Amino acid sequence: MRYVRVLATHGMTLAMLAGVLAACVPVTVNIAFPQEKLDAAARTIEDTQAQPSSPPPPAPGPRGGGPSVSANPRTDSRSPEVVKARQSRRERRPALREWKERGCVGETNQGTVIARPGDGCGAEAADLIRAENADRKVIYDDFMRENKIAASDRPRVNTAFAKARQERARANDWIQLEDGQWIRKP
Repeated sequence: MRYVRVLATHGMTLAMLAGVLAACVPVTVNIAFPQEKLDAAARTIEDTQAQPSSPPPPAPGPRGGGPSVSANPRTDSRSPEVVKARQSRRERRPALREWKERGCVGETNQGTVIARPGDGCGAEAADLIRAENADRKVIYDDFMRENKIAASDRPRVNTAFAKARQERARANDWIQLEDGQWIRKP
Protein backbone atom coordinates (compact mmCIF):
# COMPACT_ATOMS: atom_id res chain seq x y z
CA MET A 1 0.00 0.00 0.00
CA ARG A 2 2.84 2.34 0.87
CA TYR A 3 4.42 1.62 -2.54
CA VAL A 4 1.18 2.67 -4.29
CA ARG A 5 1.07 5.97 -2.33
CA VAL A 6 4.70 6.80 -3.25
CA LEU A 7 4.06 5.91 -6.88
CA ALA A 8 0.92 8.07 -6.96
CA THR A 9 2.79 11.02 -5.43
CA HIS A 10 5.69 10.71 -7.88
CA GLY A 11 3.28 10.16 -10.75
CA MET A 12 1.54 13.46 -9.96
CA THR A 13 4.91 15.21 -9.72
CA LEU A 14 5.98 13.81 -13.08
CA ALA A 15 2.70 14.85 -14.68
CA MET A 16 3.11 18.40 -13.34
CA LEU A 17 6.71 18.51 -14.53
CA ALA A 18 5.66 17.32 -18.00
CA GLY A 19 3.00 20.05 -18.12
CA VAL A 20 5.53 22.75 -17.17
CA LEU A 21 8.00 21.52 -19.80
CA ALA A 22 5.31 21.44 -22.48
CA ALA A 23 4.47 25.07 -21.72
CA CYS A 24 8.11 26.03 -22.39
CA VAL A 25 8.28 24.57 -25.91
CA PRO A 26 8.57 27.35 -28.52
CA VAL A 27 5.65 27.60 -30.90
CA THR A 28 5.84 29.01 -34.41
CA VAL A 29 2.81 31.02 -35.41
CA ASN A 30 2.13 31.28 -39.12
CA ILE A 31 -0.12 34.16 -40.08
CA ALA A 32 -2.67 33.88 -42.86
CA PHE A 33 -3.06 37.42 -44.17
CA PRO A 34 -6.12 38.12 -46.30
CA GLN A 35 -5.24 38.25 -50.02
CA GLU A 36 -6.00 42.00 -50.14
CA LYS A 37 -3.28 42.64 -47.54
CA LEU A 38 -0.79 40.45 -49.42
CA ASP A 39 -1.62 42.31 -52.65
CA ALA A 40 -1.14 45.70 -50.96
CA ALA A 41 2.17 44.62 -49.40
CA ALA A 42 3.47 43.32 -52.75
CA ARG A 43 2.47 46.62 -54.42
CA THR A 44 4.31 48.56 -51.71
CA ILE A 45 7.47 46.48 -52.15
CA GLU A 46 7.38 46.74 -55.95
CA ASP A 47 6.62 50.50 -55.85
CA THR A 48 9.57 51.01 -53.51
CA GLN A 49 11.71 48.89 -55.85
CA ALA A 50 10.82 51.12 -58.79
CA GLN A 51 12.15 54.26 -57.08
CA PRO A 52 15.74 55.32 -57.87
CA SER A 53 16.78 54.69 -54.28
CA SER A 54 14.67 53.28 -51.52
CA PRO A 55 13.44 55.79 -48.97
CA PRO A 56 13.83 54.88 -45.32
CA PRO A 57 11.06 52.58 -44.16
CA PRO A 58 8.18 54.14 -42.25
CA ALA A 59 8.42 54.03 -38.50
CA PRO A 60 6.88 50.80 -37.22
CA GLY A 61 3.53 51.14 -35.52
CA PRO A 62 2.79 49.82 -32.05
CA ARG A 63 3.36 46.09 -31.76
CA GLY A 64 1.34 45.20 -28.73
CA GLY A 65 0.08 41.71 -28.13
CA GLY A 66 0.72 38.75 -30.37
CA PRO A 67 0.36 38.29 -34.09
CA SER A 68 -2.97 39.23 -35.55
CA VAL A 69 -4.60 38.43 -38.87
CA SER A 70 -5.74 42.04 -39.11
CA ALA A 71 -2.12 43.29 -38.87
CA ASN A 72 -0.46 44.61 -41.99
CA PRO A 73 2.39 42.55 -43.43
CA ARG A 74 5.87 44.00 -42.91
CA THR A 75 7.41 45.34 -46.11
CA ASP A 76 10.51 47.11 -44.81
CA SER A 77 13.14 44.38 -44.56
CA ARG A 78 16.70 45.66 -44.53
CA SER A 79 18.50 42.31 -44.47
CA PRO A 80 21.78 42.42 -46.44
CA GLU A 81 20.46 39.85 -48.93
CA VAL A 82 17.32 41.89 -49.65
CA VAL A 83 19.26 45.16 -49.94
CA LYS A 84 21.62 43.50 -52.44
CA ALA A 85 18.73 41.96 -54.41
CA ARG A 86 16.91 45.31 -54.60
CA GLN A 87 20.05 47.08 -55.78
CA SER A 88 20.72 44.43 -58.43
CA ARG A 89 17.16 44.71 -59.68
CA ARG A 90 17.48 48.51 -59.89
CA GLU A 91 20.68 48.19 -61.91
CA ARG A 92 19.23 45.70 -64.37
CA ARG A 93 15.89 47.52 -64.79
CA PRO A 94 16.91 49.44 -67.98
CA ALA A 95 18.08 46.26 -69.74
CA LEU A 96 15.00 44.33 -68.61
CA ARG A 97 12.79 47.21 -69.78
CA GLU A 98 14.45 47.10 -73.21
CA TRP A 99 13.82 43.34 -73.57
CA LYS A 100 10.20 43.82 -72.50
CA GLU A 101 9.69 46.60 -75.05
CA ARG A 102 11.02 44.27 -77.75
CA GLY A 103 8.45 41.67 -76.62
CA CYS A 104 11.16 39.20 -75.62
CA VAL A 105 10.41 39.05 -71.88
CA GLY A 106 7.06 38.68 -70.15
CA GLU A 107 5.68 38.77 -66.59
CA THR A 108 4.28 35.41 -65.47
CA ASN A 109 1.28 34.88 -63.21
CA GLN A 110 3.68 33.65 -60.48
CA GLY A 111 5.78 36.81 -60.10
CA THR A 112 8.69 35.83 -62.31
CA VAL A 113 9.86 36.84 -65.79
CA ILE A 114 10.23 34.46 -68.69
CA ALA A 115 11.62 34.61 -72.23
CA ARG A 116 8.99 35.10 -74.93
CA PRO A 117 9.49 33.94 -78.51
CA GLY A 118 9.64 36.56 -81.20
CA ASP A 119 11.68 38.34 -83.84
CA GLY A 120 15.06 39.40 -82.49
CA CYS A 121 14.55 37.44 -79.28
CA GLY A 122 17.54 35.24 -78.77
CA ALA A 123 19.13 33.57 -75.79
CA GLU A 124 20.95 36.80 -74.82
CA ALA A 125 18.30 37.62 -72.21
CA ALA A 126 18.69 34.30 -70.37
CA ASP A 127 21.26 35.55 -67.83
CA LEU A 128 19.22 38.68 -67.21
CA ILE A 129 16.06 36.63 -66.63
CA ARG A 130 17.86 34.17 -64.36
CA ALA A 131 19.34 36.98 -62.23
CA GLU A 132 16.02 38.85 -62.01
CA ASN A 133 14.12 35.75 -60.92
CA ALA A 134 16.81 34.88 -58.34
CA ASP A 135 16.57 38.37 -56.81
CA ARG A 136 12.78 38.25 -56.80
CA LYS A 137 12.95 34.91 -54.98
CA VAL A 138 15.22 36.43 -52.30
CA ILE A 139 12.70 39.23 -51.77
CA TYR A 140 9.66 36.92 -51.73
CA ASP A 141 11.35 34.44 -49.36
CA ASP A 142 12.38 37.24 -47.00
CA PHE A 143 8.85 38.69 -47.09
CA MET A 144 7.43 35.30 -46.11
CA ARG A 145 10.01 34.79 -43.36
CA GLU A 146 9.56 38.30 -41.91
CA ASN A 147 5.79 37.88 -41.82
CA LYS A 148 5.80 34.24 -40.65
CA ILE A 149 3.83 33.15 -43.70
CA ALA A 150 3.62 29.39 -44.10
CA ALA A 151 5.35 27.76 -47.06
CA SER A 152 1.95 26.42 -48.11
CA ASP A 153 0.93 30.04 -48.83
CA ARG A 154 3.74 30.56 -51.38
CA PRO A 155 1.31 30.47 -54.34
CA ARG A 156 -0.73 33.28 -52.74
CA VAL A 157 2.41 35.35 -52.18
CA ASN A 158 3.65 34.71 -55.73
CA THR A 159 0.24 35.71 -57.10
CA ALA A 160 0.29 38.94 -55.08
CA PHE A 161 3.71 39.88 -56.48
CA ALA A 162 2.62 38.88 -60.01
CA LYS A 163 -0.39 41.21 -59.76
CA ALA A 164 1.84 44.05 -58.54
CA ARG A 165 4.30 43.53 -61.40
CA GLN A 166 1.50 43.30 -63.96
CA GLU A 167 -0.08 46.52 -62.68
CA ARG A 168 3.29 48.23 -63.20
CA ALA A 169 3.75 46.72 -66.66
CA ARG A 170 3.57 49.14 -69.56
CA ALA A 171 1.12 48.97 -72.43
CA ASN A 172 2.11 46.27 -74.93
CA ASP A 173 4.19 44.30 -72.37
CA TRP A 174 3.53 40.56 -72.28
CA ILE A 175 1.65 39.42 -69.16
CA GLN A 176 0.31 36.01 -68.22
CA LEU A 177 -3.26 35.90 -66.94
CA GLU A 178 -4.35 33.74 -64.00
CA ASP A 179 -5.60 31.06 -66.41
CA GLY A 180 -2.16 30.84 -68.06
CA GLN A 181 -3.08 32.74 -71.22
CA TRP A 182 -0.53 35.29 -72.49
CA ILE A 183 -1.69 38.71 -73.68
CA ARG A 184 -0.17 42.08 -74.49
CA LYS A 185 -1.17 44.52 -71.76
CA PRO A 186 -3.72 46.95 -73.15
